[in-house]
Amino acid sequence: MKPSDTAFPEVLYTYTVIFATLMAIVLVLTWYRLRVRRKRYRIRIKVQEFFDQWLSEMLLGDFSEGTPFETPPELQDIPANAAGRQYAIDQLINTKKNLIGMAAGNVIFFYEKLGLRKHSVEKFNSHIWYKKAKGIYELYMMEQQDMQEEILAYTNSRNEYVRLEAQTAVLAFSGFDGLVFLDQLTQPMNSWQQVKLLEQLHPLDPGNLTQLPEWLRSENESVVIFALKLAEIYQQLQVTAEVTDCLQHPVERVRGQAILALKRIGDEATPTDLVNRYAVETPGNRKLILETLGSIATEAVRPFLEKELDSGDPTVQLQVARIIARSYPAGTAILEQKALATPSPYQQILLHVKSELAR
Repeated sequence: MKPSDTAFPEVLYTYTVIFATLMAIVLVLTWYRLRVRRKRYRIRIKVQEFFDQWLSEMLLGDFSEGTPFETPPELQDIPANAAGRQYAIDQLINTKKNLIGMAAGNVIFFYEKLGLRKHSVEKFNSHIWYKKAKGIYELYMMEQQDMQEEILAYTNSRNEYVRLEAQTAVLAFSGFDGLVFLDQLTQPMNSWQQVKLLEQLHPLDPGNLTQLPEWLRSENESVVIFALKLAEIYQQLQVTAEVTDCLQHPVERVRGQAILALKRIGDEATPTDLVNRYAVETPGNRKLILETLGSIATEAVRPFLEKELDSGDPTVQLQVARIIARSYPAGTAILEQKALATPSPYQQILLHVKSELAR
């Protein structure tokens, strides 16, 4: 049976209608989105025009808990002002970063009196990760100490951004005491997280980090690495034994960090402990051991170093020659005897080391 002559035009008409409808929907949605963005932009500009001037004038005042305060119409808590209130939060945080004393206290006063904390808490309670992270950031920047316990619960969040903001927040609230989150941490701490946390702790006095032994025995290898960095940076000599035990850790990175830490907190047995690990270590950690011995080599490890001069690896031989020359009074004489007995390659190594010592 032949298809009807009108079938194709009908199908074409149907497709045309569907396509036109979809295009109309797209155009309407685009128009609506642009309209919303323009409206938000106008509100933001309007708020910006008065807020910066208003804030600069208000910061000069002396405010206390009982000071009368009236919220400007542009910042009242109504849906139309949502974008403006977010601008106010962002601007208050940026302003507070550059202030101390009474002026910084005034910024917090305005944040609370304007009712902006409510919006930060709403973000914190959101199930959307980037809103939660933003809420945590706003709350600790505005020193909302009463939120510490709730934020502490997210220091082990599965989302790394929420986790980092929460960890940063508890350190901002409590300094070294905020490291209590390490006790239960099962999620990893990447290198960037560790750098940020150490930077935040840098100006503070650590005292005696009593939890370090426990963290050094953690099943979370990133916690162990972070604890080793704390021991190294703050020279926590009371954990030398625990750090030495980390030389036996199954993870190469942990052992490498332990080697670096022992360079600063090791005792008289440390050079021998490092030499005993050398033969079974990875090439990378062997290099770290030699670098560490360059600062702490003792007479006890001199036979090992002289033996390594015959390793056959030019890089190792040169590194060992440097250690011998710098660590022992007769170090240069040892190298000279070696060069006399076996000119190649020791004569070249001797000249290289002597040129370095002469600088």
